[in-house]
Amino acid sequence: MTTLLAEIHEALRQLRRAPGFSLVAVGLLALGLGTTTAICSLAYAIVLRPLPFRDPQGLVGFRAINSVKAITQDGHSASDFLDYAQRAQSFSGLMAYRPNFAAYTRPGEPAVRLVTALVTENFFPVLGVAPVGGRTFSADEFSVSAPRAVVLSNVAWRRLFGAQPNAVGRTILLDDQPHTIVGIMPESFREPEFVDAWLPFPKEAPEYFARDSRFWNIVGRLKPGVTAPTAHAELQGIAADLARQFPETNRDWSTRVQPLHELRTRGMRTTLLLLTGAVALVLAIACLNLANLLLARGLSRLQDLAVRLALGATPQQLARRILIESSLLALLGGAVGCALAAGALPVLVTRLPAGLIPRSQEVALHPPVLLAALAIALITGVLFGLLPALQVLRTDVNTLLKHGGTRGASNAAAARVQGLLVTGQVALSFVVLAASLLLMKSLLQLQNSNPGFDPTHVLTLQLAPPPTRFETNLELAQYYERLVTEAAAVPGVASAAVNASAPLCGITLQYPFWIEGRPRSDVGADEAVYAPVTEDFFATIKLPLKQGRTFNPHDNERGAPVAIINETLARRIFPGENPIGRRVLLLPWLSDQYREIVGVVGDTRQDNLSSPTPAQIYVPQRQMPWFFSTLLVRLNRPDAARAVQAAMQRVDPTLPFSPTTLEGNIALTTTQPRLYATLFGIFAVVALGLSAFGIYASMSFTTRRRTREIGIRMALGSTPSQVLQHVLAQAGRLAAVGLAIGLMLAAIVANSLRGLLYGVQPGDPWIYAALCVFLPLVALAAAMPSALRAARLPPTCALQDD
Repeated sequence: MTTLLAEIHEALRQLRRAPGFSLVAVGLLALGLGTTTAICSLAYAIVLRPLPFRDPQGLVGFRAINSVKAITQDGHSASDFLDYAQRAQSFSGLMAYRPNFAAYTRPGEPAVRLVTALVTENFFPVLGVAPVGGRTFSADEFSVSAPRAVVLSNVAWRRLFGAQPNAVGRTILLDDQPHTIVGIMPESFREPEFVDAWLPFPKEAPEYFARDSRFWNIVGRLKPGVTAPTAHAELQGIAADLARQFPETNRDWSTRVQPLHELRTRGMRTTLLLLTGAVALVLAIACLNLANLLLARGLSRLQDLAVRLALGATPQQLARRILIESSLLALLGGAVGCALAAGALPVLVTRLPAGLIPRSQEVALHPPVLLAALAIALITGVLFGLLPALQVLRTDVNTLLKHGGTRGASNAAAARVQGLLVTGQVALSFVVLAASLLLMKSLLQLQNSNPGFDPTHVLTLQLAPPPTRFETNLELAQYYERLVTEAAAVPGVASAAVNASAPLCGITLQYPFWIEGRPRSDVGADEAVYAPVTEDFFATIKLPLKQGRTFNPHDNERGAPVAIINETLARRIFPGENPIGRRVLLLPWLSDQYREIVGVVGDTRQDNLSSPTPAQIYVPQRQMPWFFSTLLVRLNRPDAARAVQAAMQRVDPTLPFSPTTLEGNIALTTTQPRLYATLFGIFAVVALGLSAFGIYASMSFTTRRRTREIGIRMALGSTPSQVLQHVLAQAGRLAAVGLAIGLMLAAIVANSLRGLLYGVQPGDPWIYAALCVFLPLVALAAAMPSALRAARLPPTCALQDD
């Protein structure tokens, strides 16, 4: 132990004697390992860490599947949930929830919109999480006649009540109705993600009878000994029974049961795998750089090591000391990298849009990731310290003392190894750069795609008025019209409208429809976006009319039922026909009247810019209003937004006013592509910088090692320009080999990005051609300082070099 401590002390002394080398080596590894640790921390928190519930392995989630319509979704009908809960024997409990909104009002203060979840009776017992204050709901609170109760999330408790313990028991106004706060949940409990409050869903609610309204997420807890495949088989049988019992709504619908953790992470696994692969390439480039530096340092110290060997040190002692030095460097780099990751993770998470990363509150530098990072650092130090250590074990003392420390038989082998290291860096950099450019080009294609309308200067405001305010649908429609009228009357406003399925605003209603004169059956029935709108909607977003007319004031509750369809629906349902005058039926449980098609408008993207345009059916909201909607206001000047807020408050003082722009909403739909492109772009810049440094360091060391050879060449007649060309040609050859290998690797890796690309092929020839020109230029630029230094070297000084 004493000997080991002495060798560690000596290794530290040697590293202090070479501060430049030590700082560069630690920085290289810290950069590569810090980036890798940050991404691996994301992967661990999201994919590997168990869900924050009791016995999370026993929880399963349900997905609704319609194979005929190629639909797979989380949403189920409340009726189906009741049937599953009553018939299934594989579960100790089933629960369901549906996201919603509520307006929280305080006297004299603006209303605040809360994200809520309507939950069934077993919601909290199934998940097995106890509140940190108060209680969860009792059975009698799931009734319309019971006093209204609410459970707050920890985030909402802190934001709205300053974490006051006496918040439990208070009465607050939600959607104009008094609710008693009965409990506060732990900070780690967010189901669904970013919810502010949970509300009990009454057992008498009419939604329990709407079998074709599929908005409920279902989660179950398996009985001991029951597996997810067993439960899946049972639910398949129940779904088949329901399809036979209720063919109009349940035919072709089935349910898939999967582990809840698998469902929660399904959208992030591939992404995190790709990001982890990218940072692994960056780490590999950093490690190759470190190996190059250690090899160069080992060669430069051969003379000193030869003297030590001549004085009695054994090769094994010197090799062990070199391994200790490289291990200390790696551990220092790993510690700095972990510190960088720990500081960067909170910044990264807070800058990401809410809801983009599930369980983002749990992202941190967890102990398993920290230990893994330090272990990788140590392994890296030992692995790449073997190169100089093996040099020592193979040294011939007499040869070293005779020829000097920087020349001898080991030079050729060292040069080959350095060449391989540089080639590997260029190849890996090519892969990262190719992936980055593909994602960036895809993002540009996506951002430049036409949404089908003009989103500039349009404000959007989500509306979710309390249903208890309105006794009839007409009263709800009149409420929307008052908002539209007041907004349109504001100076600086061009027009205003509402749409319950406003394009690219995050909410889409989609239901089956039937054409008059064709068999009415749910089997293979087409579905379309259901969009109840006011008459100025098409003018507000400048959606072009292609055929027929738009809505007018006569299309009200007393007028004939009418509808407008988009071009996609017209082409699909009426190919080669005139759809004007044809009649369509949708939402028969609201109205069993067929609607006359009076117009055809252009297509709009609905959920995001990359998905195909769906079929869309617009109806006058006066005839079929929906219980929530989106207000759209086109401004002639930006300063009119404040006046719009005042107008909304005149109509409804309890309306939460938190508008967004339609352009901002569209930008949110490209958040994930922008995140991928940004992260890969950062990785590419780091990889390129590391490779350039590697080429520079390698050529610089090679030039110094060959100083005497260069002097002889110049003494024999070589000109400075020939020496310059010779050094640059060597760098060019290494870059060319790296490019060839990188091209093959990039072709393989790019195919894994296919699902993330829009309007770009993985084998885009322009990107690969650009890189084949750009990377050699970078390599030549990195080698240029060493080449110029060699070309300017006086022959007499070179020949005197020893």
